[in-house]
Amino acid sequence: MQAARAQRQGDGTRDGAGSSGGAAARLLDTSGARADVAAAMSPMPAWVAPTAAIALVVIAVSLLVMGAVAAAVGIGLRSRSRAIGAQLTAVTTDARSVLGRLKLEVESYVDLSGEARAKLKGAMAAVETRLEDLDTLADVLQEEVEQTALSAASMLRTVRRSGAVLGAARRAMSRRGRSAEREG
Repeated sequence: MQAARAQRQGDGTRDGAGSSGGAAARLLDTSGARADVAAAMSPMPAWVAPTAAIALVVIAVSLLVMGAVAAAVGIGLRSRSRAIGAQLTAVTTDARSVLGRLKLEVESYVDLSGEARAKLKGAMAAVETRLEDLDTLADVLQEEVEQTALSAASMLRTVRRSGAVLGAARRAMSRRGRSAEREG
């Protein structure tokens, strides 16, 4: 760097000062800047370039291996997904079959329940009709029993009265009979 400064000073230009023409010349002087940069850098050791090349080859091979593994996994997943798809199709078919059977069973239970409900309603109506008939019969029997009881009571009164009348007639006859015997 000092050599570049000395050369610039020899040209009549100073660092950071000068005429406007010197600044333009300095900007356009790229070869001098390259020489400054090259002089400032230390030379690269010989092993760096082959090491970088080997590292790039290792990275490229690693990427190729990862790509191959990804492709193998993708192919494996594809075949596995086909197998799973076939199993799901079989399960779906079985589920539809079971669902169809279950639907038929439920429908038959619903039909049976409807029939049983209709029969139960009919039986309940028949029992209700019979109970009404029995209630009517009980009412009729009660009336008949009451009438029979009244008739029996009336007949007993009549018999008692008749017995009393007959008893009075007997007594009256027996008094006459005694009185006729006494007279006679």
